[in-house]
Amino acid sequence: MNKTNLFKEIITDIRSWEKYKKSKEMFIPLLKYIYEINNIKFSEISSPAETSNAIFRTGDTIAKIFPPTETNLKDGGEYTAELEGIKFCKSLGINTPDIICHGTAYENLQSFPYIIMTYIDGVEADTAFLDYSKSEKIEYVLKLKEIAQIINIPTDINIPRYDDPDKLYHENWNIMPEAFREDRKRYIENADFPEAVFNQGDTGGRNVIIDKQGRLNMVDFASCLTAPWYYEIPWWDEDFLVEAYYGDYKNDEFYDVLLMDTMIYPFGAFNIKWSAKEAGVDFNSLTSVDALKNMIIKGIEGGK
Repeated sequence: MNKTNLFKEIITDIRSWEKYKKSKEMFIPLLKYIYEINNIKFSEISSPAETSNAIFRTGDTIAKIFPPTETNLKDGGEYTAELEGIKFCKSLGINTPDIICHGTAYENLQSFPYIIMTYIDGVEADTAFLDYSKSEKIEYVLKLKEIAQIINIPTDINIPRYDDPDKLYHENWNIMPEAFREDRKRYIENADFPEAVFNQGDTGGRNVIIDKQGRLNMVDFASCLTAPWYYEIPWWDEDFLVEAYYGDYKNDEFYDVLLMDTMIYPFGAFNIKWSAKEAGVDFNSLTSVDALKNMIIKGIEGGK
């Protein structure tokens, strides 16, 4: 039976979801109901995290609410990916939150998938980095490399693939010059991509929590997928960190890896636009994949 009056507004599109997902007052009735039916103590909730879903902390738990299934905004994919990703990584010995319960809360006119998991007491890696010494930074990137080597393996779990046409030819690429889009299509059709393996989807500093024991904990698996190992290639501004992670990287082979990574990333076009601005390159002059590769090389080698 549906529970009424849990959520006062109807989510109809991404704009309304973006507006309401940040309101803890809007989510309190829904959260109380979810905790009640799962026999979990409900405490005062914190402000939501800045993510694509609605995430709140209450006591020692984290509640992650996904957009209503009726909107098809996420098509249920992120909810399933989060569950599958956590289970997969935990089976490999990676530190992740524990899943306490999950399901769907049925409201009067809309239904919200949810996951309740344990809260990891620690600091986000990008915050911790601000106070790290050089040696501590190197230690961190090497730990991150160890995790990548463990999880970047083939799997048949139920998560998206990188070569889904909706991902490869995402509408985000429409901001690129037409000539570039055509050349990118030829590049992808002729590229020899390596075997697809598990990727967490976003190993940025906000998705790695360093706990009180100094252990790295991976969080937020909503974007996990199978893709070439370099799909989420980490990068840092300091050369010594990039070298610690990749070794001798200023070579043509590595530039090709960076290029392939950019070509298959749904938000690659936005990264290109930002990089062009930083490099003082006319964005509209990037009419070919080779032009992009040259910009990548110049960016790494300091304009040589």
